[in-house]
Amino acid sequence: MGLSAVLQIGTTGMRVYQVATEVASENIANVNTPGYSRQRIVLETAEPSTHNGFPLGSGVNVATVERYYDALLQKQLVNASTTSGYDSKRSEVLQQIEPIFNEVALDGLGAAISDYFSSWQDLSLNPTGNAERQAVLNQGQALADQFHYSAGTISEAITTQNESLQPLTDEMNSMLSDIARLNGQIKLTELVSGNANEMRDQRDYLVRQLSEKLAVSFTENSDGSTDVSYTDTTGTYSLVSGSFAGSFSLVNSGTTLPDGSARLSVQVTPAGGGAAATIAPTTGELGATIAMRDTTLQGYLDEVDTLAFTMINQVNAVHSAGYGLDSTQNNFFTPVAVSTGAAESMALAFSDINKVAAAQGPLPITAGDNRNALALATLNRTNGYSDEYNKLVAQVGLDVQNATTFVKQDAAFLKQLTTLRDSNSGVSLDEELTDLMKYQRSYQACAKLITTAGDMLDIAVNLVR
Repeated sequence: MGLSAVLQIGTTGMRVYQVATEVASENIANVNTPGYSRQRIVLETAEPSTHNGFPLGSGVNVATVERYYDALLQKQLVNASTTSGYDSKRSEVLQQIEPIFNEVALDGLGAAISDYFSSWQDLSLNPTGNAERQAVLNQGQALADQFHYSAGTISEAITTQNESLQPLTDEMNSMLSDIARLNGQIKLTELVSGNANEMRDQRDYLVRQLSEKLAVSFTENSDGSTDVSYTDTTGTYSLVSGSFAGSFSLVNSGTTLPDGSARLSVQVTPAGGGAAATIAPTTGELGATIAMRDTTLQGYLDEVDTLAFTMINQVNAVHSAGYGLDSTQNNFFTPVAVSTGAAESMALAFSDINKVAAAQGPLPITAGDNRNALALATLNRTNGYSDEYNKLVAQVGLDVQNATTFVKQDAAFLKQLTTLRDSNSGVSLDEELTDLMKYQRSYQACAKLITTAGDMLDIAVNLVR
């Protein structure tokens, strides 16, 4: 081995440690980049050469620049993100709907029910009093208004969930397109022996973000690409296959929401083409949105409608059996045929205080006849309208509490998984700074090797002169 070989060894060493410094710099620069996995340079001895029958090394080469990556942790993070996405969306919607059932801070439907039947009790004390009769009509209207507000607010929340499906599916389609694009770039880069670590990180982070919206499965292929699929009771669908992406779309389901707008269903077109199929998501943010729209919120609305329907029919049955001061028999509320929509359509059947039936009769009405007013005043106690509404309030409160608890548990679990990932794949500034110092000293040593070899060459040349 001559001095030229020494110079070559020093040169390759400087080049290698320059790359090592660049890798450490990249790690430091991306210490706060979401989804970034720290990288490290893997060194190997250069191919040895033989001199005078002895194998002698010819320096150092970069074998590869690899990233710290744990496939098992990635799968666990994907699954945990799906659960967190579902619970977070559910908690968000429940907290938005909770205030209409807040009987402590507001005089809501529960107070209106109590006040309405109390007004009948007041009327029974003075069955011919105009003020008491007007109070009954006023409280009846207030009760109808509270039913309108409660049902209308829930109905608006259902519509909001339905409308939120469009931006949600648009966001998911964007993620699928980005994953497919990165797959193509990774495959092409690694085909020419390039480094696609950062693109792999971006793609894996997108897969985790997608899993918040919907439970997905992913498979890593030998060419560097990742295939993504979705499975539910309707079948298994390819969302990303190599550089091809599927897409989600919305179609009318053929049924309507409480406000009369079309209920939307989700369809998926598989990656690479094929017929679109209607799916039944039950996971992630998408599944939570549909579950809240079709099950939870609709259940609350059905409870309110049933309560309104029952009250209308039972109040009308008692009121129409009595007599007003004008000796007529009338329904108090406008009759409804079915419970669906009863709360929003609840209305007084008349506005004339003389039609308020405090007397039970028969005609002619006896002065002081308050038996019908007493019968109406006891309806709440005998039929438990307030109790039924309080059960609904308690159920909403319990649902909100459970959802909040699940969100906290999900956050704690995700934090634990993230901590594990950071310990394995995250950037440690202390470690990177230590490596920088090590690579700097190695670079200086290689430079010193070249300087020394140069000095020796100068000596040899001077000897020849």
